[in-house]
Amino acid sequence: MEYVRFGSTGVKVSKICLGCMSFGNEAKWMVDGDAAKLVLKRAWDLGINFFDTANVYSNGRSEEILGEFLSGFRDDAVIATKVYSEMGPLPNQRGLSRRHIMWQSRESLARLKTKYIDLYQTHRWDYQTPTDETLSAMTDLVRNGSVNYIGASSMWAWQFAKALYISDLKGYARFVSMQDLYNLIYREEEREMIPLCKSEGIAQIPWSPTAAGFLSGRYFQNGKLAASENDSARLAPGSFTYSRYVGKPRSDQIVARTIEVAKNNGVTPNQVALAWLFKKGVTAPIIGTSKVEHLEEMVESINVKISDDETKYLEEPYAPQPISGFT
Repeated sequence: MEYVRFGSTGVKVSKICLGCMSFGNEAKWMVDGDAAKLVLKRAWDLGINFFDTANVYSNGRSEEILGEFLSGFRDDAVIATKVYSEMGPLPNQRGLSRRHIMWQSRESLARLKTKYIDLYQTHRWDYQTPTDETLSAMTDLVRNGSVNYIGASSMWAWQFAKALYISDLKGYARFVSMQDLYNLIYREEEREMIPLCKSEGIAQIPWSPTAAGFLSGRYFQNGKLAASENDSARLAPGSFTYSRYVGKPRSDQIVARTIEVAKNNGVTPNQVALAWLFKKGVTAPIIGTSKVEHLEEMVESINVKISDDETKYLEEPYAPQPISGFT
């Protein structure tokens, strides 16, 4: 495993972050209990020290599993979790108000069995709460030791710039990371968000780095991406993920080229997709999996190198598209 500096902070994280959304009991594609801890143990043995979850994943069960696994060696791990999503039926049980942030930070700390969260992230932008209120509450968590750093996820670049400006103006804790949608098939973040992050020393930890598995080649048939009703509900026709990637000529061409480059290098398409992200300078892509063999495949991508010509070849078919990374 390789370890990299987390943006402009002094923290070192593994070059691969294990996403824990697949841990829980809300869907058939998830794993719970011992099956989830088997994946976590293999990740730990491979040198992964960076784990990303959220309070909303399986209504807190993902955090519980991670907390149970890390009990006894928590201080050696870097834990990231998130706040924003609906955690109950009442009007104040969602969003980024001070009330919700303080409540859910306590709940996350309890589920994770820890006294502090390394990276506490806003899961989405809250249009109903003043940004000043959100940042003030997050800053108080940093100052009382409940949180070490704050990060953000999936928003417009102008919103992120506004938050950074308010923090600088008022002396609030500053976002140190951006968790955004970024992969070979979806590159709209290259327009404004990524240049902003690079300018401000912000760590970039993209989610869905293999385009929900579509870059793996498993769903590529007769020159086209395809998924059926028998596949995961997240990928089946009619799902948001399916409509984001399937049925677009650019996606088919990009996946075909990813498979080709992988064959030429004796590696897998997933490894090429992650190698491309490393070449683009991301800090640590977030990989989610419920299978040990997939985890091992992803980690091996650290040793995969692609040339400048191969990078250009992979990127060439891309065409601009509507921004769709906020859901």
